[in-house]
Amino acid sequence: MSNLPKLNPASVALLSILPVIDYNIVPIEVLRANHTSITLSDKIPRPKVTVQRIKIPTCEDGHLIPADIYRPASATPNEVLPAMIFLQTRGRISDEANCVVILAHYSLSPEVRYPVAVEESYSVFEWATNPDNASKLCFDPTKVAMDGDSAGASLTISTAVLAKRRSLKNKMKHQILYYPAIYPNAATESHKLDPICFPSNLDIKDLIGLPPVLMITGEADPLRDEGEVFARSLLEAEVVVSSYRVRGVLHGFLSIPPLHSKEVLEVIDMTTGALRRAFS
Repeated sequence: MSNLPKLNPASVALLSILPVIDYNIVPIEVLRANHTSITLSDKIPRPKVTVQRIKIPTCEDGHLIPADIYRPASATPNEVLPAMIFLQTRGRISDEANCVVILAHYSLSPEVRYPVAVEESYSVFEWATNPDNASKLCFDPTKVAMDGDSAGASLTISTAVLAKRRSLKNKMKHQILYYPAIYPNAATESHKLDPICFPSNLDIKDLIGLPPVLMITGEADPLRDEGEVFARSLLEAEVVVSSYRVRGVLHGFLSIPPLHSKEVLEVIDMTTGALRRAFS
């Protein structure tokens, strides 16, 4: 037991009050309502941004994906900025990177199944890298990065692979992966048939030529090892990778408000630095 990670204060505080939940009994709607009702502490700094809500059509059947467009308040109205697509239902942004943030609300399981979320994520990226769409919102379609946490990080990888396979003209500038769900031990035939959904089963030829990666894992996260194993696979494919393990944090430490801590601010600084370098 001595090898167990020492949790940071925010994680200890949350676990001390967290009830035991039987996920087989509690409806998914109740879990989501409880999650979205939690608000950020007033101690967490907020960037000054303008927000525009839009809907992005998918490439396959045209159904609409809700998205929020965040733009630094310090930017002039016609200033063309880089852009970052966020694949998470909750998120924090920093205007220090001086970029437009596209927060895409992709469809969630169990209501939808593979490949809906994968194709939605790809559609958002294809839409963002289309010059006509980008010009309307004053961002550069040649400078679009993508990030996500947990399942959103897995979808980011899938989008990068699909963009390469489909020879999308404007390439992804950077991938930022927060504790991705990789499923490294998946050995069933169905897993092997859907490598886009399960990145661990991607062939190395799929990884060669992917955009640079910032990989963030949590020390006390069950997904820690699979993310770090995948980072090594990317390195073997000669992808530029920076990988950081954040000490003392649980899964979801970036997207669950009660887990916000100084470690979150440090990761945001890493993200800002990675984006500045990618967009320079």
